[in-house]
Amino acid sequence: MKFIVRNQAAVPNKYIRFAKWKILKLSRKYHRLIYSEIYIKNISSSPERYEITVKMGVPGPDIVVSTKSRSLKSAWSELSTKIKRQLNKHNKLNSAY
Repeated sequence: MKFIVRNQAAVPNKYIRFAKWKILKLSRKYHRLIYSEIYIKNISSSPERYEITVKMGVPGPDIVVSTKSRSLKSAWSELSTKIKRQLNKHNKLNSAY
């Protein structure tokens, strides 16, 4: 599986490693992930706000999930649940055919 990370917010590597670990764990469960792209942008600096977008390559249309948050920890948590929901939906659609 291929990872591409675009870190435009100077986020520490521990958050990037955590995101890769979560996505790798999901790829083992769903077996259909080809690649993953993570885009991290800093929206504002006075109250720190981040915009994180995750694009996952699967057979068929790609899955794109994004969130905006002040805390990176809560952003990864929210993205994780959104990704799981989208992958479940994708698996149900493909298993019907």
